[in-house]
Order: sequence, then structure tokens, then C-alpha cells
Amino acid sequence: MFQVISLSVLVLSATLAPVFANSPASSHNTTCVTLVKTFECRCGHAEFLSLPHANITAPEEARKCASYSKDLQWISNELDPIYITVLTIVIQIELIDARGTAEPQGVSTMFYPMVKDILANATGGVSQPVEYPAGADQNTTSGEKFVLDVINQGLRDCPDQIYALFGYSQGATLILKALDQLEVPALSLVKSVILVGNPYRIPNKLSNVNGTAQRDHAKSVGMFAMSAIQNKSTVPQLSTDVDQSGKVLDYCLEVSL
Repeated sequence: MFQVISLSVLVLSATLAPVFANSPASSHNTTCVTLVKTFECRCGHAEFLSLPHANITAPEEARKCASYSKDLQWISNELDPIYITVLTIVIQIELIDARGTAEPQGVSTMFYPMVKDILANATGGVSQPVEYPAGADQNTTSGEKFVLDVINQGLRDCPDQIYALFGYSQGATLILKALDQLEVPALSLVKSVILVGNPYRIPNKLSNVNGTAQRDHAKSVGMFAMSAIQNKSTVPQLSTDVDQSGKVLDYCLEVSL
């Protein structure tokens, strides 16, 4: 038999980008998009691995800055006609997801419904799947560089854009390593991190949650973390600041056979 893993997610908190630099609406307000979904991942099962993987946002659009819009309406009163700007406030957000081992290139099946729903509720956002092999050798170097390049380029070219990062299995390792390499200005743009099936998960992290997003006090240790500890090698981890920031949910999957 194969494993069936169910996960209920997510509360995504994002800071709205300024709409106009000199407008009261440019102050950073906070919105919360709450999406609750249940996913099933048939890990290692041929049927799961052969599912079609696709991009939600066209690649050429994902490389652009996420957009916002404004509508201009003409209003008149008894004294003078005046123009007012009616703001359609949208979130300039880029959703970057890293898929698990052996998943084909594209948005991870674990996150596809979630990413699609977030973009439906956050007009102007884009999806950007991480480009990397996701091979059995667990080499995430090219994917880490991809994430760093996307966010650092965004810092230069799209300074009002914010980011939500998603990592499943090997992709969770990739996101952990990328976060550790981001400088403070770029890291400040990352507003949400979701890790699922993190093989380097260790106990006593504030970001540890169970399958229903409740604080997880279990002493379970990820498979690769256990091996690394036994071999006295480095265990990729969130920094204390990032772990305690309230931005990260590291899900321990509930497994049934």
C-alpha cells in the first residue's frame, strides 16, 4: 500500500504594497487571506508522479513585477468638477514554490490548488515555480540560486513586491537553504513561508505545526536531520529570528497507511 498524507492549510498574511507613493493609501496596511484546503499526496506512487504539472502564471508574466491597478473616475459637484482616484488595491505578491523529489518541473502538486486559490484572492500576484532538478541526489544548489536571484532582482526592480515561499519535501530543504542566504533587505520582503514534509525538521521550533496548523510540541525529527545529527554534519535550519517571526509554518504531515 502507499501512504496517503492529508494536510489542511493555510493562513497567508501579506503586507499590501504602497499603491501611490504620496497618497494616504501608500501606508503599509495588512490583509489576511485565509484558505483552508485538504490535499492528498500519494508519495512515491507512480500515479502521483505522473500527474500533469503546469505553471499557473505564464513564465514570461512571472518574470515581470507583480502589478497593481487604479481606475480614474470623473466626479463633479456644484462648484467645480474634480478628479478622484478610485484605488483598486491589490497585492503585489510573488508565490515561489519548490516541488518535491521526482516531481516534474512546474507548480508542485502539493501546492497547486493553494497557489491557485491565493492568486484568485490576491489580484495582481504571480506564481513562480523554482527551476531545479528535484533529483534523487537531493542537490538543491541551482534551485537556491534561482530563489535568491528572483528575490534579489525583485528588490532592485520591483521594490514594492513581496514574496510567499513554499517548499515540499526536497523543496523544503531548498527553501531553508535559500532563506539562510538572503540578506536582510531581501529577507524583509518574504512575508510568508510554508514548509511541508521538511526532512530537516527538528523539535522545539515555534514554526512547527501539525496537519491542522496547531503548534506542534512533538519530538519528531526529520529523516535527514537525524542522519545529519548522527554524522555530526550541518542541519539546515531557520534562523531564530525567522523561526520566531510568525511568518513560517512548518507542517508535520499526518500519515495513514
